[in-house]
Amino acid sequence: MMDATKIRALLGAAAFIIPFTSAWAQSSPDADANEIVVSAQKRSQNMRDVPLSITAVGGDDLKRNQANDVSSITNLSTNVVATTSAGLPAFTVRGIGLNVFAANFDAPVAVHIDEVYRSKPYMNMMPFYDIDRVEVLKGPQGTLFGRNTTGGAVNFYTVQPTNEVGGQMSISGDNFQRYRVEGAVNSPLGQHLAARLSYYIAQGNGGPYYNLYSGSRYGSPNVYAGRLQLKYQHDDTLVRLAVAGYRDRSEGMPYKSPGIFNPDGSFCAPLLQGVIDKNKAACLRFGSGIPGPDPSALRETQSIREINADYLWMVENNSVDTNLRIEQKIGSATLTSITAYTAFERYQGEDADNTPYVTANDDYYSLLHQLTQELRLSGEVGSLTYLAGGYYEKDTIHEVDSADVSANPLLPLPPTSPRVGNNFRQTTRSLAAFTNLEYRVTPTISLIGGLRYTNDKISLDGTTFLGGKISRGTSRTVNQVVPVDAANTSRTDSNLSFRAGVNWHITPMQMVYTSISRGFRSGGFSVPFGGVITTFAPERLTSYEVGYKGSFFDKTLDFNSAFFWYDYQKLQVNAADPVSPLTPITRNIGASRSYGVDADLTWRATPTWSFRAGVGFLDAKFTNTDRVIATYNGIIPLNGKRPVNTPKWTAQGAVQKIVPLSSDLELRLRTDGRYTAARYLVPTGQIFDRAAPYWIQNVRVSVGAPDGSWEIAAFGKNIWDSQYLTYLNNNSFQRVEIWGDPASYGLQASFRF
Repeated sequence: MMDATKIRALLGAAAFIIPFTSAWAQSSPDADANEIVVSAQKRSQNMRDVPLSITAVGGDDLKRNQANDVSSITNLSTNVVATTSAGLPAFTVRGIGLNVFAANFDAPVAVHIDEVYRSKPYMNMMPFYDIDRVEVLKGPQGTLFGRNTTGGAVNFYTVQPTNEVGGQMSISGDNFQRYRVEGAVNSPLGQHLAARLSYYIAQGNGGPYYNLYSGSRYGSPNVYAGRLQLKYQHDDTLVRLAVAGYRDRSEGMPYKSPGIFNPDGSFCAPLLQGVIDKNKAACLRFGSGIPGPDPSALRETQSIREINADYLWMVENNSVDTNLRIEQKIGSATLTSITAYTAFERYQGEDADNTPYVTANDDYYSLLHQLTQELRLSGEVGSLTYLAGGYYEKDTIHEVDSADVSANPLLPLPPTSPRVGNNFRQTTRSLAAFTNLEYRVTPTISLIGGLRYTNDKISLDGTTFLGGKISRGTSRTVNQVVPVDAANTSRTDSNLSFRAGVNWHITPMQMVYTSISRGFRSGGFSVPFGGVITTFAPERLTSYEVGYKGSFFDKTLDFNSAFFWYDYQKLQVNAADPVSPLTPITRNIGASRSYGVDADLTWRATPTWSFRAGVGFLDAKFTNTDRVIATYNGIIPLNGKRPVNTPKWTAQGAVQKIVPLSSDLELRLRTDGRYTAARYLVPTGQIFDRAAPYWIQNVRVSVGAPDGSWEIAAFGKNIWDSQYLTYLNNNSFQRVEIWGDPASYGLQASFRF
């Protein structure tokens, strides 16, 4: 039930929003320019008319920002943070996200490509290319499409084939000798059939890091990706088939691992005071232990661009996926079927403590087969807009993970079994039925209602163990020597979630909405390296939201804002646990409550000047939990602590100026930036769990044709070379840090034909 505090907060937000909108109601309802059309509700709508907190970015802006991965997408929206751990890139929206080493979990923020769900975070290592637009939806999703989520969804829509001959290409390179080519070729194949071939290639020779161990540069990409689409459209029928492939042999993101010990084995003062990153060499990695004669293994170097690793962070990923979309109009209704299959093989090696010895050399292997089927019927009957559908998903994973700690004096294992590991198969079967209704009570007021029933079954058959050598064959299996735990079990979780709301168009150019929605994420299993296999229960999030959307001054200025309150029950949190000796595992941690504000403004001041600004506020804390976790400061209760990746403030903005040089030449100047306030990266909320605030600014200067047929640009990314943490793991014997990309600059050339 909604308590008095929530009611007062929502009424207060509404009382603020409505007078504010009336004061700005000066725009013309007849203007046609500057419309932003999205598909968040599975039909084309002006973004101003969608009763959801949503950020939409077009393909041209994505290309100019070279926004091809999770980290770059987050720069475009407030209250959104990117996380990357062990090659598992994921979005955190309004503090709800995934921050784990385990590869068998579905994220609470879903990623869809052309409405096809990517179930596992490592699938987001595939680049996003030839994209028409991306839509970031905040809050629980489930009554409109696909897989249910608690945190939100990030939906990418690729450029579709058209009946015109043409294409495009973009070539870029930066000062770290990282090069990228991407483009597309489009052609009609008949009166009703067209094809589009898109491609992405990233190669390198060097990189932003220097490996002291090998004496060479590190950090080069090595990616090939391609997608072929066929589109048939005639009368009331549309059929679109897409087949895509991906191969990645890149040098992955390295870690830093400052020492945490005094010579006597106690935790050192710089660590406990939260200043270890000011002098990363201040403390010892292994206390009084010595893994070998090389003294460089004992302390970390200061530069975050310097590594000293004997076992590099190498990526070997392959995937093939295909999807078939069929749309058939039946009278006033549309029947849509989306069938998709993906096979994804992932291998990643890493030096978890960045030393020249085999003290924490990790291997991760996953083989995923995923099949999804979505069927929905949508249309309008009088004042009612309806959507009803069903969803089926089955994915199977074979997972083999292990860490070789044979030279680690802190983890003395028998010489015959120097690895801690796991080997398991997991099958997920999800069934769902959903509906979403919108009824126009009057020309200006409409009611929203939606339901979703979900039934998920997860089966697990696996073991954890101490092991010996690892096989480099197809399955990357590890020789199991000493069994630790085993399980052959399953769990089934069911849930009825909902969405209800009211939309009020104050004027044709302004809307206020309020909504209540509930999201659900099923339980699962944690299978840690050499630890005890555990299960965790489903989590549930209830969202209360009041929002406003408006356009002013002939649609040259758009302003959107939303106030939200989250009641999060049995939330799944990644935390240290005695049953897992090496990595944190997922547990249910009581509850949390959070509230905040999203606001963004876009102003097209003149045909040559444009501005964009956004700000997000978020307050969150754990509640009603008796969970305690061991830290460097002893046992810490979680109740009242701030969850991970919940910065109090985020802000982003951009300014662009176009200078006409002649009738067929223009100069384009652009800068954009993002601020992220301090946040905790470990749920215990200690000073050594804290990531400092940071500001990232990018610049771009280009010359080209006004019609976009060609362009040459110089760019700079993170021009102030801000050093910022993206991931942190504080466990009992080491500290693992992942840092963001350094400053870079380069050139980009693009053309269309």
